[in-house]
Amino acid sequence: MGFIKQAKAEIIGKEATRAIEEGRTIFLARINNPRTDAGFSGSVSGIAEQIEAIEEVGWRLDQLSYVRDKKDGIEGYYLFR
Repeated sequence: MGFIKQAKAEIIGKEATRAIEEGRTIFLARINNPRTDAGFSGSVSGIAEQIEAIEEVGWRLDQLSYVRDKKDGIEGYYLFR
């Protein structure tokens, strides 16, 4: 995994762990992904690693929603239970 992907996954994993320690019952994560493709189907770099980091500490993805930002990137909202 690249340095930036790893750093993002570690940060969000720590936030997810802290939410469990605080007794939270849901964890809502916002994950941004700048537009870096030509519109083709395929893996969305970095997002899978962040979801995996959250699920590694015990959360399970329940729902998600996304919007396009001003630069045509993806801003996703991921609800974990």
